[in-house]
Order: sequence, then C-alpha cells, then structure tokens
Amino acid sequence: MKLQPGFKKFISMVGVVVIAGGAAYAYRSGTLTSKPSGAQDTGSTQPQPLSASGQAPMAGTQTAQDPSGTYNFKPNPDSLQSILQNRIVRISVENPSEPIYGETNGVPHGFNYEFAMLLFAQPEFNKGGSIRIDTHHEVDTYKDVPRQLLVSANGGSVVDIAMDGLTFSDNSPSGVEYTNPYLDDFGYALIVQRGSSLKTTTELAGKTIGILQGDPDVRAYVTQKFPDSKVVEVSDSDPQFISKSLDNHTVDCFVYDYPFAVESIKGTDLKFAITKLDGSNISYKIGVRAADQSLLIYLNSAIGRVKQTPAYLDLLRRYFISSQVATTAAVQGERSYTVRQGDTLNAIALSQLGSGARYREIQQRNNLPNPNLILAGQQLIIPGR
Repeated sequence: MKLQPGFKKFISMVGVVVIAGGAAYAYRSGTLTSKPSGAQDTGSTQPQPLSASGQAPMAGTQTAQDPSGTYNFKPNPDSLQSILQNRIVRISVENPSEPIYGETNGVPHGFNYEFAMLLFAQPEFNKGGSIRIDTHHEVDTYKDVPRQLLVSANGGSVVDIAMDGLTFSDNSPSGVEYTNPYLDDFGYALIVQRGSSLKTTTELAGKTIGILQGDPDVRAYVTQKFPDSKVVEVSDSDPQFISKSLDNHTVDCFVYDYPFAVESIKGTDLKFAITKLDGSNISYKIGVRAADQSLLIYLNSAIGRVKQTPAYLDLLRRYFISSQVATTAAVQGERSYTVRQGDTLNAIALSQLGSGARYREIQQRNNLPNPNLILAGQQLIIPGR
C-alpha cells in the first residue's frame, strides 16, 4: 500500500522517538559502554571538586557527576550498603597525582584506579553484580582527599571512600579511619641530577635538601636523619617542581615519596641515587568515615586478597619500575644472578646467601625500591656472604 506523505512523516517521527528512547535505555543500563569484568568504570561522569572552602556543590543540582542523575542513585548513610545497593563506589581522588591517579581526555588511569577495579571485583562486593568505579570526585590538594568524606550534598554523602596514597593516622581529619595498607614497603627516595657526585647519605652533610611543601612526615624524617643539612620546602603547584628546583640549583638533592617520584622525574635528567632511604617506610591506605566500620572490615578483607594475586604484582611492576635508578657494577666478592620466572627476592636470598631474611641486603645493593620489583631476566648483584 502506498503511504501518503503526511503519514510517512508521522511514521518517521515515531521511529526517531523509539530509537532515541532505546539508546537512552541502553546507555543507562550500560549496554553502550565498554565494561570490563568485575568492577566497572562509570566512564561518563565529570569531576566534582571540593571548593577552596571545602564546600560541596550546591544541593539540588543534577549534574553529570551526580550518580543519582545517571544511575538512579539512592543515598544511604551506611556507605557499605550504599555501594552494595547502588552498585557504584564513589572515590575521592586528587587529580593529577601521577602515577597514582590521573585522567586523559576525561578517562581515568593510574595505579589506584586499576587497584580499585581489582578491589571491588572481590567477592565481598560483587556477589550482587559488578560495581561501577566512579573516580570523578576530584580535589586539588592531598589534604582535601580525606576531607571530602565528611562533605554532604543532596541528602547524602559526596563520596564513599578516599584514595590517594594517604598516610594520615587514624581519625585525621577527625571522623576518618584508614584501612590496612594497599601499597607498602616503599620509602622516601633521594633524587639527584644525572652526573651528581651525591651517591650516599653520608655526603648530605651541609647540603640543601628539597622536600614537598606542607608534608610534615618527610620534614620530620629529613631533619632527624640529616641534622647537618638545610631543608627547603618546594611547592608542587608546578608539575616540574623537582626538576626545576634541582636544575635551578635551589637545592642539591630532593627527598620525595618513591611511588610519586617515578612519574615526577620521568624523562628528565634526574635519577634515583637511593630509591629507599634507611628508616623510611611508606604505607598508603584507604580512608572511610569512622562510622563505616562494616565497610572498613570488607575493604581490609578484599585488600588482603588482592595483594596476594599475580595481578597486583603486575600493577606494581607496570607503575613503579623506573629506568632512572642508579646502579653500580659488581666488585670483588660479589657475583651476578639472573632472575628466573617465579623468583622472589626472599627465595633468591635463601638460595644465594643461605637465609631468606637477607633479602633486604640484595634489595639495598641493587637499589630496588620494593622487594617485589624484580623481573625475569633481570641481573642482580649478590653481596658477598
């Protein structure tokens, strides 16, 4: 039957409405987005930063970063129940804080992001279906990452957990507690210019040491360990703050968290003279509200399981192995060992030095920032017995 022009137009309009409605449904249900197994990325939200005053966005506004507008989000004062019921975890992050967290064209990446994917794919969280990972709740400063846990908007909390290499003690800020470490056994690194004569800590007497401005932990460490040195705090408002302070001779060397320093000096003329200074131990934790004890228990259980997986070791090696680590050749009494598939530093110490407990000697001799950062085929120098 031949259709009349007016009827054709009507049918076309109906078709457009049906297609648009189907697309909207598919988007909301996740059909049109790429979803890895287990935990999932929201992939469509935009940043929700704290303002300088620490206030959340105005209540009542529905923006792309508000899960309630996209996922029919239902606020729940219990963060664990909110995560399990809404199938989404909202994470407070500092952006950028490479290689811990960053974004490229709005797409999140970094160690914390990939770790969160593994974490919320664990049985504690995914029995009712996969969990979406929403890292688009960003702040500009490190100290505001846990503070955002205490901010409310639209009848509920802004975020569920805080992740950004947090090293605060429990109840700091007041009302926040922390999990067991999800990233540990790293320390402060000594960074120098390539060709610098500074190679050991004994050479730091009388030198000017740069540290990150506003980091009381590193200041306490440096002033205690190197009392004969001058300490200069440098702002990280410029991403090249380490390289510029050294290139301009504002400081002679820089002491900084190794995990963050990897990306900070990448592609520069700087190197790690020492990847882990004696007595420095960094443990990064996840912050939750003090009232969320059930969530704390779930997180600790999942963290322990993830850290035992090959996927976790792969993350460590992909994000924290640097090509700018200073090394020296073997001397008399030392020998070379080629790492084999499945080797651990403990096992190497046992077979080569007679005691697994001596793995720290191998770690220090080879300037390894973490005992897990060894690869098959790598040449290690074994100290003399």
